[in-house]
Amino acid sequence: MNDVPNSRCWEIINILLNEVEPITINNIAKKLDVSNKTIRNDLKHIEEYFECGKYGKLIKKPRVGVWLEANQEERILLREAISKSKVYIQPYSSEERQLYITKRLLLSNESITMQLLADELYVSRVTIYKDLEEVEKWLEKYNLKLLRKQNYGIEVVGDEKNWRKAAADLLVLLKNDEEIKNILQNQDNFEKVDSRISREDYEYIKKVFSDIDIRKIEDILSEAEKKMEFLLTDEAFAGLIAHIAIGIKRIKQNKDIDMESKQLSVIKEKKEYEIAAWIAKKIEKEFDIEVPEPEVGYISLHVLGAKIKENFHSNEVNDVLKNVDSNILELAKEIVELIGNILSVDFTKDKKLLAGLALHLRPAINRLKYGLSLRNPLLDDIKNNYPSVFGAAWATSVLFEKFFGVKVTEEEIGYLSIHIGAALERLNKKTRAIVVCSSGIGTAQLVAVRLEKEIHGLEIVDITSVHEVDKINPKDFDIVITTIPFKYTSKPTVQISVFVNANDIERVKKYIKNVENTRKFDKEIIESKENSLFNQELIFSKMNASSREEVINRLGDELVNKGFVEKGYIETVLDREKVTSTAVGKGVAIPHGNEKLVHRPSIAIATLNEPIDWSGEKVDIVFLLALGFEASNEIRKFFKSFYSMLDNVDILNTIRDSKTSEQIYEVLLERKS
Repeated sequence: MNDVPNSRCWEIINILLNEVEPITINNIAKKLDVSNKTIRNDLKHIEEYFECGKYGKLIKKPRVGVWLEANQEERILLREAISKSKVYIQPYSSEERQLYITKRLLLSNESITMQLLADELYVSRVTIYKDLEEVEKWLEKYNLKLLRKQNYGIEVVGDEKNWRKAAADLLVLLKNDEEIKNILQNQDNFEKVDSRISREDYEYIKKVFSDIDIRKIEDILSEAEKKMEFLLTDEAFAGLIAHIAIGIKRIKQNKDIDMESKQLSVIKEKKEYEIAAWIAKKIEKEFDIEVPEPEVGYISLHVLGAKIKENFHSNEVNDVLKNVDSNILELAKEIVELIGNILSVDFTKDKKLLAGLALHLRPAINRLKYGLSLRNPLLDDIKNNYPSVFGAAWATSVLFEKFFGVKVTEEEIGYLSIHIGAALERLNKKTRAIVVCSSGIGTAQLVAVRLEKEIHGLEIVDITSVHEVDKINPKDFDIVITTIPFKYTSKPTVQISVFVNANDIERVKKYIKNVENTRKFDKEIIESKENSLFNQELIFSKMNASSREEVINRLGDELVNKGFVEKGYIETVLDREKVTSTAVGKGVAIPHGNEKLVHRPSIAIATLNEPIDWSGEKVDIVFLLALGFEASNEIRKFFKSFYSMLDNVDILNTIRDSKTSEQIYEVLLERKS
C-alpha cells in the first residue's frame, strides 16, 4: 500500500473527514493556502492511498466537489492512521493556533523558535509573530512573560506558582480541542476505563501528559480520599489529578516550587498536610521521583481548596453547623442576612442554606487566601440567566474582605449564586400579593377571592388600606394590587377595577410573570437629600472608549476632581479588576475600589457608544462605585436598587438609548424624560 507523500495530504484527509458535505478543490486550497494545482496533485496521491479499500473511497465529482464515502469503522481507522502519522493537523482559526502555541511554550522545557512554530502550523513567521502578541496578553494575566532571544528562541518566564496557575487554566481551555472532541464522538474508539473522572477530563489530561500514568494518580487520590473527613466533588477530584500531574512534570523538569517557611509552618499544622505527605510518598514510589517539602505544601493547599460534596440530610443540618469554624459560620450568617435584605426575602429559617454556605465557604476561603483558581463551568449561564441573583451575591464581596481580608473572584460569586438560587426555589413559589382597596371589607374580600380563583400562581397575603399599607413588612409580599390610584415605592404595583374583569386578570398575570423584571428602584437611595449617590455631573452618555482601563480612569478622574475620592482610588479599582472581573451580565460592569479612599459615597456612570471587552464580556454600561461599604445600610440600599435594575432589560435599554446625562438621571429617578 502506498503511503501519503507529505504532511499536507494528511491535512486534506482530515478536512474531508470533518466535512459533512462535498468540498471544492478551491475551498481546500484556500484552507491550506496553496494553489488548486497543488491540491489536485495531492488528491492523486490520496486516491492511491485509498486503493487498499481499508478506509473507504475518495469521490471526486466535477462542479460538485470532493468527499469521502466511509462508514463509522472506516472513519475510526482513518483517524487512527492520522494520529500514528504524528503530523500536527493545522488549526483553521487564529484562536486554535494561539492555543497550540501557548501549549507548546508552556509545556516545553526548552526555547522554541518562531520558525519551528511556523513550520508546525504551516503558516508564515509574520502570522506567528501576530499570534504571539495575543499569547503574551493571555500570559500577562498570570504575571508571566515571553522571553525572546535572537537565534535562541522563545520561552515563558515568571514565578513557578504563576506558571502552574496558567498551566491549570490551559488544561480547561484544551477541553475544546478538536482532536479530543473527535475522540469523544467516536464511542468505539474510546479506551474503556473504570474512572472516577469523566471521559472528557480523562482524555484532555492524558493528551497533555501522555508520559504520565494518569490512572496511577487517580488510584492514589482515591485511596487518600478515604483518609479525609469529606468527599471531593468529581470536578475537584479531576482538578487535583491535573495539579498533581503538573507537579510531577515540573519536578521531572527540575522546576521546583517555592513556599515561604512561615506559610509552610502554618500548613504543616493542618490535617490536610498529613494527607498531602501520604500522597507525596505514594507519588515518589510510583513515579520514581523525589517530592520536595514545598511541593507537599502545595499539594496541601489544593486539598484545602478542593470543592467538597455538600450533600446532607435535613436532620444533619445542626450537626454540620456545630462542627463549622465560628468565623466561617459568622460569615455565612452575615451573607444570608445581607442577601435577604437585598432581595427582600427572609432566608433566616432556611438552615439548609446556612449549612450549605458554611460547608462551601471553608475551602472557598482557602482558595482565595492562597490564590488557587477554581473554574466555575456554570458562570456564564448564571450571569446571563440569573443576573439579579448574581448581583446580590456579588454584594457579599465586602464581607469576605471584612472577615478574612481576601478579594473574592467572580467564579466564587457564581458558586454562591447557586446556593442562593436553590434557597429561592425552596421558598413558596407563588407570587405573594397585598390588595389595597378603599371600598368596604366585603368588596375587598370579593376582589381577593376572584383574583386567587382566576390566577393559580397568586397568593393574597393581606388586604389593607392606603393608610395601613406601611405597617406590612415588605418582605412578606412581592407585588401590590390596588383598586385605587396608588404607587408603592419598592414593589411592583398594578391597578385594577373593583369588578376584576378579564383585562384586569391579564394585567395581573403579566406582572406575576415578570415580577422580577418589574421591580422598581428603591427611591430612598437616590432621592435622600442627605445621601444622594447619583449625581448628574457624574453621568456620561455615549462615551467613546476603547478599553475598560480608559473608562475606569476617565470616570475615576471625575470622582477625584470633584472630591468624592482620593487619587489612589483609581489604582485600587484597576488592581481589583486584575483579580476578578466586575462584569455582571447584560452588558453591565460595576468596578469599585478600596472604600477607605472614599470621602463621599457616590456612583459615576457611563454609557458607551460601542461595547468594549471586559474580561471576555461585552459591556456598554459602567457603574463606577465609590461606596462606603463598611456601612451595611449603604450596601443594602444600593444593591437592592441595583438588583431591580439588572433584571429589568427595559430600564437597561432605556439607559443605553438615553442621549444625555439628564435623561439617564431621570431614568434613575423613575421620572419620564
